[in-house]
Amino acid sequence: MEKKEFVTKWRKMLKLQARLDERIVKGNGLTYQDIMDRRGYFSAILDELGELNHELKKNWCWWKKTQAPVDEKKVLEEFVDVLHFVLSWQLAHHEVKGTPLSVFINRAFTEYDTELLVREDRRIVSGFQPMMHYLGVSDTYPPVGQLMYLMQNLGLDFEDVYQEYLAKNKVNHQRQDRGY
Repeated sequence: MEKKEFVTKWRKMLKLQARLDERIVKGNGLTYQDIMDRRGYFSAILDELGELNHELKKNWCWWKKTQAPVDEKKVLEEFVDVLHFVLSWQLAHHEVKGTPLSVFINRAFTEYDTELLVREDRRIVSGFQPMMHYLGVSDTYPPVGQLMYLMQNLGLDFEDVYQEYLAKNKVNHQRQDRGY
């Protein structure tokens, strides 16, 4: 995918996330600063990474012979849940710290555009390690590059991620309509 198309899609996701955040963040009487102060993005991403890791359990759970096979659709869904919080963190950083959104978009594209040679047997550890390390040392800046690195290690296609984001964003709005 060319940079122009990538940037257009990333900006679209940010725009959709801003609308969702308007409902969730401000609708709950919070501000982006409140969430950042509580390390909320860090905690939410960590929680979603746990769910993503659980979906990949067949790849690393050596002690359970009856472990269900990896469901690639669920892996994509859980990855997109992580993406929602990374996008929201970018918006928060932009509003609170004044960081231009283009900084995050360029970082995402740079990592996306970097070709990785991923060995299948290392895909899980290789993908999660940079994200976990980053979250362990910094909870002040959205892990955009690490997210894209994880996407590549999981073998996910950005177009699939984008389409799943669009679908999940609608679901999240429907949840808000129901008082989620």
